[in-house]
Amino acid sequence: MTAAVWTARLLALAGFLDAAYLTAHHYAGGVVACGPGGGCEVVLTSRYAEVGGIPVAVVGLGYYTVASLLAWTPRQSWTRGIARAFVSLEATALAVSVALVWIQATRIHAWCRFCLVSAGLTLLLFLTSLWILRVRRAVEARSLL
Repeated sequence: MTAAVWTARLLALAGFLDAAYLTAHHYAGGVVACGPGGGCEVVLTSRYAEVGGIPVAVVGLGYYTVASLLAWTPRQSWTRGIARAFVSLEATALAVSVALVWIQATRIHAWCRFCLVSAGLTLLLFLTSLWILRVRRAVEARSLL
């Protein structure tokens, strides 16, 4: 369980830093360091960059904060319920990420590398959450023997 939990912790931290950078950019302005080919500014200033007046980056920051809090649950406190909550959070976040990648591809026709990194991290967090749940179930099954 330790490797799975540490993997989740590191992935959630990386996502938090990614979302924090985009959130800071949103409020401070300036150019996002997107690299050759750009596309970040097009995505980040599109009509899809906010939902109800809230920047998607802020929503991502909130998501990664919750993911980090769950990932940093002390090892002895991990229950199957917490593991299921983590899987549910990650499944929801993955669905949102897929939708946002689809929007970049079909509506905006531009790519934000930071957004794609976030989507990749979310996929990895989802897979890690399944790993944690599987390990948690195995631990509980062994304790019943």
